[in-house]
Amino acid sequence: MEDEIPFYNKPVPRAFLVSIFFVLLYGALQFVAVNYLRTETALFNNLVIDLVLAGVGALLWMLFFAQFILPVRTFKQRASIVERFTEYIAGLHGPAIFIENGTIHERENESKQRGLGVIWLDSASAAMLRTHTRFTRVIGPGVHFTRRNEYIAATVDLHPLTLNVGPRESDQPFTISKDHEDYAQVQTRRWETSAMTRDGIEVVAIISITFRIDAREGEGGTLFGFNEENTRRAITEALTQDANPNAPVWSQLPAKMAIDVWREYLRRFKLSELFEVPDKQEDDTKLQLISTLVKERLAKPNVRELDDFGKPITKVDAKGNPVLDASGKPEFREAPSREFIKLQEMGYKVFSVNIKKLIFSPEVEERLIQQWSSMWLKNAQKEREQVERARKLSEMKGTEKALKDFAQNASSEISQIQPRNRADALYMLIESTRKSIIKNNTLTRKMNTEPTDLREISTWLRDKAEGNDDSNG
Repeated sequence: MEDEIPFYNKPVPRAFLVSIFFVLLYGALQFVAVNYLRTETALFNNLVIDLVLAGVGALLWMLFFAQFILPVRTFKQRASIVERFTEYIAGLHGPAIFIENGTIHERENESKQRGLGVIWLDSASAAMLRTHTRFTRVIGPGVHFTRRNEYIAATVDLHPLTLNVGPRESDQPFTISKDHEDYAQVQTRRWETSAMTRDGIEVVAIISITFRIDAREGEGGTLFGFNEENTRRAITEALTQDANPNAPVWSQLPAKMAIDVWREYLRRFKLSELFEVPDKQEDDTKLQLISTLVKERLAKPNVRELDDFGKPITKVDAKGNPVLDASGKPEFREAPSREFIKLQEMGYKVFSVNIKKLIFSPEVEERLIQQWSSMWLKNAQKEREQVERARKLSEMKGTEKALKDFAQNASSEISQIQPRNRADALYMLIESTRKSIIKNNTLTRKMNTEPTDLREISTWLRDKAEGNDDSNG
């Protein structure tokens, strides 16, 4: 059992005894000055005046230097610093803590102090404060002063957080020996993201998800954005999930949602369908579609609906006919995303969900290789058809643009000057075409005698137009 601290060594009695000592010392010096140095100063009046001036001066200087201790601006904040400095001298102070990226930096046992304290949070940190009986408030980046018996319940990092779930890149969950020292851990990571296809094949995924507490950039006057209500929701949810309050808290629920949605979509497809080259009506493979839909379920309020076989459900009108968009493609039916709504209620926003890698058993990998070898010609033909369609579409667009440009250039002079006769109109068309060719360096380099021929034709037409005009006159 530790020895009890003597009464005179406790903070308040010690501060009182030190003050009495200095007052007595000051009185002794005044007594010596009056009785032995024969000064005419009144001892009592001089003592009171000096003590008042010393006290007021010390207070004013503390208020002045307070602005250099912490980044404060108002008089009230400076007064709070002085108040806490006074309690620090008396040994009654609360915690003085700096929080960086959600991590608390403090002296040993500083958080256990229960007096008036101060907390300084950097631009990427926030925290929730509490007493022994209730949560009190959420604080964001900047300097904050804590009340008596108020302390930190939990902190958060306002940066976007990236979480990887499932096996590590080096894991081999299907081939690792049961005698291996990491066997249990590898299998635990395997079952985190293990899913089954419609034909009963196990697929293990490495999934990466990036999310943060929802806030607009610059909100709350901070670089990363600070939304008090969303921060309160995120911290409260994390604490109810038994998060460790001694480190920056965050929720595992976004990652668990991504895993559940991944499993939900994978079971709608056969293994062979995941890697098939898409047909004319589709732009992505089924695996790319799954990855897109998983992200949309967590990041968008509405998402496309799929049937039990992974086909998007088409919108229909009152007569049962498919609804088409502006480009003539069918519109797909959408439904509200439960995951997005839940994350919004928790105060989180998801930026991306990536299926980084798929892991199969050796037998399945061998089957995929054989299947790909037998289907490579069909896939190559599909890819060739896609490239051919894209090339023809590009040619059509290019031809259409060229015709429009030619028509605009050829009619530029006619649109400004009324031709006198047919020959004059033809002359204007030829001359406008020739000038547009000369202005276009690419066309000029590709042509040899065409500009000269056009000039000769233009000259002939001009002479003919003038002759016709004279004869008409």
